[in-house]
Amino acid sequence: MTEARQARPTRRSFTEEQVVDTALALLDEGGPRALSIRAVAGRLGVNPNAVYTYVASRDALERAVIDRVLAAVPLGPLGDAGVEWTAAVIQFALGLRDQLLDHPAVASLMMSGPMDGPAALDVGEALFGCLARGGLPLTTRAHGVYAVIVQVLGAVALEVATTDGKPPLAPESERIAQRRATLSGLDSRRWPRTAAHLDEIAAWNSVDQFVWGLRALLTGMTAG
Repeated sequence: MTEARQARPTRRSFTEEQVVDTALALLDEGGPRALSIRAVAGRLGVNPNAVYTYVASRDALERAVIDRVLAAVPLGPLGDAGVEWTAAVIQFALGLRDQLLDHPAVASLMMSGPMDGPAALDVGEALFGCLARGGLPLTTRAHGVYAVIVQVLGAVALEVATTDGKPPLAPESERIAQRRATLSGLDSRRWPRTAAHLDEIAAWNSVDQFVWGLRALLTGMTAG
């Protein structure tokens, strides 16, 4: 047994892409707590030192996974002069939302660490360009890019919080119905104004609400 352990290879032929793919799969299956260098190594069948060939730490691995998800978000509309700029931002935001709902644990990582990889910088650059195309002043663009990202991440985080966080998430209609059922016991005498809007509250985590919030934000940017 000892000889077998000593004979185990420290690494085998695998790539950085496989490391990130494996990390993403672990996150999808078990959430942020499931991710570690050791877990990735175990899934790949190598020693942890082999994984360190590609990523220096867990933080670096998290950044790589975040960048992988961001790289999958279409940026084309942001630079397309034929797409009105607010519509382009909404298209981008819907694409980002889709990616994060496909990988809910990655949304949690984005809330707890910097997004500073190449794909994250590409996203920022494209958003800056789109807001410039919309004629927004220089300072407004800087605040606006950050506001859009915060709007998307906050909306997704609240949406994921109503689920078990494991993909694939239940269809939106089912999640709205479940939330509405949860609200059915609300005391309307104590909270009458809230009780008057239970159907709308149940749909706060819907795509319609998501787009409504973005439109309000973008309208505010132009007014500011």
